[in-house]
Amino acid sequence: MRIVAQGAGAMGLYLGGLLARSGEDVAIMARGAALEALRGHGLTVKSSRLGTFTVPIKTLDATVAPEPVEPVDLVLFCVKTYDTDAAAEGIRPLVGPNTVVLSVQNGVESAERIARAVGQVAVIGGVAQVSAILEAPGVVIGRGEPAIIRFGEFEGGLSERVTRLEPVFTRAGIVAEPQTDIRRVIWEKFIFICALSGVTALTRLPLGPLLSRDVTRWLLRGV
Repeated sequence: MRIVAQGAGAMGLYLGGLLARSGEDVAIMARGAALEALRGHGLTVKSSRLGTFTVPIKTLDATVAPEPVEPVDLVLFCVKTYDTDAAAEGIRPLVGPNTVVLSVQNGVESAERIARAVGQVAVIGGVAQVSAILEAPGVVIGRGEPAIIRFGEFEGGLSERVTRLEPVFTRAGIVAEPQTDIRRVIWEKFIFICALSGVTALTRLPLGPLLSRDVTRWLLRGV
């Protein structure tokens, strides 16, 4: 399967690296130091489960429209929310009538914003549970494995294209969980992040101290 990961942060590199290792035809959309590192040294993944491996990786310059290029089968949309609109415009040449665009961003508005650039039909919803950090440009550390991706059609049910993605992720060592109600799953993660990230940012406290105090535990549960 021809796959492009839009974004060379921890999420895009980690998922892209696992898929490339399993034999999929993967390219990473990157820019700046990340693009130079991937082109010069390949992609290195340091996995607590699979060990350290380096794969040669195709790249696309995220600052230049990737033309001429044929549409791909899957775009994994892995950029930060504030880059969504520009990144969605950047993948337009990659999206054909059979391309699936799967966003694994946090939040509840990304799919609609991506659809404005590539069309609603191409976009399916997703939630990723991945613990990965960027060590250096082109080098990512995966922890707390295995990675999990939950994905599905916004209209509900299990479509043929959602079912087709499951073995692709599974072969890469990613736990794939097709969903019949992906909107609910996206909102569940959003609520969790609002409470955990919002309250830890507000109080400047990690989770342990938050739960050990009555007032902050009440605040966390309330949010």
